[in-house]
Amino acid sequence: MKPLDRKLWREMQSSRGMLAAIIGIIGAGVLFFVGMASLYFNLETSRRIYYSQCRMADFTVSLKKMPTIELNQLHDIKGVSEFRPRILFPVTVDLPSVDRPVSGQVLSLPAEPSPIINNIVIRKGSYFTDSLHPEIILNDSFARERNLKPGDHIELILNERKEQFYIVGTALSSEYVYVVGGGGLIPDPANSGIFYIKESLAEDLFNYQEACNQVVGLLDESYREHPDDVLDRIEQVLDPYGVSAVTPLEDQSSHFFLSSEIENLKTVVIILPGIFLSVAAIILNVLMLRLVEQQRTVVGTLKAIGYTNREILSHYLKFGGVIGLCGGIAGSILGYWFAGIITTNVYSTYFEFPRLINRPYPGILMTGVLISLLFSILGSIRGVKKVMKLSPAEAMRPKPPIQGRRIWLEKWTTLWKSFRLQTQFSLRGIARNRMRSLAGIFAASMGAMLLMIVMAMHDSMDEMMDFQFSKVLVNDYEISFKDPRGYSAYLETRRMPGVDYAEPILNVPCKLRYEHHEKKVSVTGLINHSQLTVPMNVDGERQELPPVGLLLTKRLAEILHVTEGDILHFEPTEREQEVRAVPVAGIINSYLGLSAYVNIDYLNRLVDNEESVSSIQLKTVRNKKVENEFLRELKNTPGVQSVSSARHDKELLEVTMTGQLMISLGITIVFAGMIFFGSVLNSSLISLSEREQEIATLHVLGYTTREIASMFLQESLVLNVIGLLVGLPLGIGLGWLLCESMGTDLFRIPFVIAPRSILITIAVGIGFTLLAHVPLKRSIDRLDWTAALNVKE
Repeated sequence: MKPLDRKLWREMQSSRGMLAAIIGIIGAGVLFFVGMASLYFNLETSRRIYYSQCRMADFTVSLKKMPTIELNQLHDIKGVSEFRPRILFPVTVDLPSVDRPVSGQVLSLPAEPSPIINNIVIRKGSYFTDSLHPEIILNDSFARERNLKPGDHIELILNERKEQFYIVGTALSSEYVYVVGGGGLIPDPANSGIFYIKESLAEDLFNYQEACNQVVGLLDESYREHPDDVLDRIEQVLDPYGVSAVTPLEDQSSHFFLSSEIENLKTVVIILPGIFLSVAAIILNVLMLRLVEQQRTVVGTLKAIGYTNREILSHYLKFGGVIGLCGGIAGSILGYWFAGIITTNVYSTYFEFPRLINRPYPGILMTGVLISLLFSILGSIRGVKKVMKLSPAEAMRPKPPIQGRRIWLEKWTTLWKSFRLQTQFSLRGIARNRMRSLAGIFAASMGAMLLMIVMAMHDSMDEMMDFQFSKVLVNDYEISFKDPRGYSAYLETRRMPGVDYAEPILNVPCKLRYEHHEKKVSVTGLINHSQLTVPMNVDGERQELPPVGLLLTKRLAEILHVTEGDILHFEPTEREQEVRAVPVAGIINSYLGLSAYVNIDYLNRLVDNEESVSSIQLKTVRNKKVENEFLRELKNTPGVQSVSSARHDKELLEVTMTGQLMISLGITIVFAGMIFFGSVLNSSLISLSEREQEIATLHVLGYTTREIASMFLQESLVLNVIGLLVGLPLGIGLGWLLCESMGTDLFRIPFVIAPRSILITIAVGIGFTLLAHVPLKRSIDRLDWTAALNVKE
């Protein structure tokens, strides 16, 4: 081993406490980078393989009813590679052990397995057989939740009649990676099922011989990135058959949620590692500056005996390089382990994949190590370059003592004299070591910013959920019918056991057009002064329905480029009807993106109905026995397409979000605490090594170890409080940017900060500052006072 390498080893041994803290911060940054980047590639690779295996559709067209032979027209459209007609209908599941009706969808599949578009992957059992008995394949998550398996029977209520099916298998499909019920945000597999039956059986059950109501298809490779023109042409060709929606892959519900998660990982990969590695680089810069200046005479001696600047620079850069290498390797290993934990225990809960891939990516692991090396070396260079410029004779002389000039606070004599000597000691240390003080403030501000971002995101999500379920949707249940029913259905529902209050709803899928801007939405008809669905501004102000015209959410108005008073063209998509001119009666600023409200009587007149309803919202009595009786009667009510429960959705969200909040908050507190703890400990240990003679003098004068340690604690608290004051607004600002960037056409996340979040951030910062002074006090206890008082020649 070369002499300089032995010297390096001794120095690292003597500074192992400080180095461990820096390595911990670097390792945390690399852990986040490797972990989040691995998660990104795990999800993206799993998605790509799964989509290829099932031949995921590039577009879906929903129709009223169409003869399959007429689909041959699609062959003439440039860009359409392949398509498949199918039958899809909502159904209700009758489970004997479950009181409430369970909703689902039935889809048709060929009788024989083949590589079709939107194929399935069998998990248990088999594909359809030649049996004459009606057979069905369940989606795997529903079967697991309801303890159903191949060989069992299940009853579905479809087309207003009950049919029994024999379960031959369970399956997954790339079309339903993320399965949510109507209007939901969180998967509820126990109450939302996907059911596959033979095409011939579907045609018989729904009276769709040689017909379909949905088309799924693939596009040529060159059109997949920009499919709008092709989809517009498809809509024009199929429009005579009642096109209700043409959905590109990017807007498909399951793909949207999965892609949003993948895109969010990209943001995290950049932000979090950058915070940790920047803090580590600055702390390492201060450490190297202190180390080299302490060894000023050693450097001069090395130069004098023949070592070149390049060799000495290389020696000290090795110091930073070893730190970076250790942090990089540790962070890479832990990052891969972290990605495996999240992939297996979190993503497998939300996303249905045949196999979620988790594997080490050599490129990511190497990049993590290289990034840590880069930041470590950059943090070391400045501290080394200053001494490298000195000549051997000048460097061999000890560094002149710092001029003991007054700091700016001493100009206010009365104020300064009011401070105790320990406080004056701390304030002088802060003012006379500006670089170290700025590094401490920067580290504290980054820790506070990191914690504040996470707290702000959770506060904002809580606000959105509270707005949705406590102010806008306050019903207990919503019953949806297959086709619009007369007002008598509403009156009958009101008389059901346990129903405390009810309101009729009319939803009309339509196309709204203004000049050359258009959007397909569902217009919601409500009664005046509705209590169970309340059009509301984000400030909590209720918006009453106008007698004539539409009430649009702000996002929908922006898409259509309309303002209050403009005239829209209203065209229902599920029936052939003349286009009506409808005024924009008002615009509300809501978190729900694409909603349009209207008076239910006015909407019935627009579509030439007489007191029709498509769903009924209910408030029920909070009596379990009575509520179960209501649900049992509801199961036997003909024409019910689906039953959703806003109360159940809210409870599911609260349970899920509370669990995720505790996990993410706990992880964030640990890593933010590493920044506070590591930066405080390093800064204090550096200060201690620089001021050993002053501290020894105070000890000789009679100050106890506790009193001396309190001086360093005051110094750290002042720096961290300033850092918190800087980091809190930075975190709030970045939290606002994240909320803005995560907004979509479907919803936008409000930006909210609860006072408790600020208090938690401050408490974490101060708590870890106090914790960091436990090892510092031990270092002061072990200090050799006699040796420290010796004058160094």
